Amino acid sequence: MPKPIVTPWDDLLQDVRSPADWQVKRASIMERFRSLLRAEAAPPRPSKLDLRIEEKLPADGYLIQKISYNVESDDRATAYLAIPDGPVPAGGFPAVLCIHGTWSWGARRIIGLPPLSGDGDKKPPLKGDDYARALTKRGFITLSPEHFCAGTRCPAEGTYDTAAFYRKHPTWSAIGKSTLENQVALDVLCALPQVNSQRLGVTGHSLGGHNTIFLSAIDDRIRCAASSCAGLTFNENPEPLHWSRDYWYIYIPQLREQFLRGQRIACDFHEMMALTAPRPMLEVFALNDTDWSSQAQRVLLHLKLAQLWRLLEHEPAHSFTVFGDGHALTDLTTGAIISWMERWLKYDGNPIGGWSPPRLG
Repeated sequence: MPKPIVTPWDDLLQDVRSPADWQVKRASIMERFRSLLRAEAAPPRPSKLDLRIEEKLPADGYLIQKISYNVESDDRATAYLAIPDGPVPAGGFPAVLCIHGTWSWGARRIIGLPPLSGDGDKKPPLKGDDYARALTKRGFITLSPEHFCAGTRCPAEGTYDTAAFYRKHPTWSAIGKSTLENQVALDVLCALPQVNSQRLGVTGHSLGGHNTIFLSAIDDRIRCAASSCAGLTFNENPEPLHWSRDYWYIYIPQLREQFLRGQRIACDFHEMMALTAPRPMLEVFALNDTDWSSQAQRVLLHLKLAQLWRLLEHEPAHSFTVFGDGHALTDLTTGAIISWMERWLKYDGNPIGGWSPPRLG
């Protein structure tokens, strides 16, 4: 018999022997996750979106609309909505929320638009960066919001600087703010008559990969998630202070003292991803993206997650892809994301690998 693989992630299924046991454990994880987001400091989601079309940009095979909508009582988001040409299918288009990484013109970049004159980094995108455009070309409505401190929402301190945010919300967190805004983006998609609100996905790279995990964990309207290069975990990370540094983009400042004391963080990424189960979850990442040994731990993390999806009898709905291209989106990884979305959001009733998931609405 092969020896059992012992990992730092074994606490996930400790004392969990049945789906009923998991539901009890899941409630505890959700409470800790909401505390991590500092959800108690969040303002309420806006009761009125006040959705406005700011600009229309025809593209090859689809229409892009630059839109804006309320995310707080005194704050509006900007996003790029892309709608495929042709008739709306019965029940509406499947839709994917596309979350960009820390590129200065991130939302425009992933939908295939050039940078605006005020955008900083003008380097041409790599093949694979325009994943929102690729998904739209494959028949998905996509929504690509600008991060709250980037693009046209860039603060005076500079792109991705969170100082102004914390002056306004000193007890909240940047990941809580971005997660709430992505929930509002789902509200926008659900309000569109062309969208099938039962077929919603989310994907993103780097910072967008983190936010993909956070959103799918907390909002079960997400039926399919695909995260790319989301970085290292909290507790198996040689430089965990990056998660609560004291400059530039500060994810969760409240964790800094715990990191400095060497304490374990109460909710790590294996638990966040587990909150998505049994819904489909794909993660793609590179062993040579930052620290090799920490990324190897991420492989072990997914072996533990696979046990959870198996326990819940949805084993094909969990997947991970490991590659060697560093912190980059390539045609290989973008292809995997598109394939995952098509598999689960366009499912037509045919068995997948001899197994039939629940029919989507």
